[in-house]
Amino acid sequence: MIGENGMVKQLEVEDNILELKDGELKARGTGHKRTLDVDTVIISIGDKVDTSFGLPSNSNEFYKSPSPRYPIEGLSYEAFDPNTSTLIPDVFVGGWARQASVGLVGVARKDGTNASKAVWQYLQTLQPTNSNLEAVAMKMKSLKKPIVTKADILKLEAVEAAEAQKRGLEEFKFATNDEMLKAMGLTS
Repeated sequence: MIGENGMVKQLEVEDNILELKDGELKARGTGHKRTLDVDTVIISIGDKVDTSFGLPSNSNEFYKSPSPRYPIEGLSYEAFDPNTSTLIPDVFVGGWARQASVGLVGVARKDGTNASKAVWQYLQTLQPTNSNLEAVAMKMKSLKKPIVTKADILKLEAVEAAEAQKRGLEEFKFATNDEMLKAMGLTS
């Protein structure tokens, strides 16, 4: 991205070609670059699901149940183990976590919203329990990735608002996850 006075003016892009690699089509840069005049850039990341997450995956998506209990618009959001041909209990996936790099940003958002509808239907089948919230908090803190809470989001919004004011902008958003995590105090 090429900017001027805090505003994006141009975007440098590289032409790509598709190659078949390991049975998958992959984009490969050609080295030919050009510059486009722009006033807005929407960054969307994630062309592959995180296979280290622990769910069975195939290419750029997690396996979903072929016979979902809670389908939304005919789609499954329930995680599935193809080795045992069974649902992974209580695990749902949505948006680009369900199938990475498909369609437009708005499509991923709709998919995430629909996933939440599937989860809501599932939750309606459960009986309330007296959860040990301290145990849940301890478990979350033991995970190897930062956990973002509502309080963290509020802190991020305040830092971004202050940065926007400092720069004389109507709005400011950090460009990377690392910058956001650092602003929330979750990484150094």
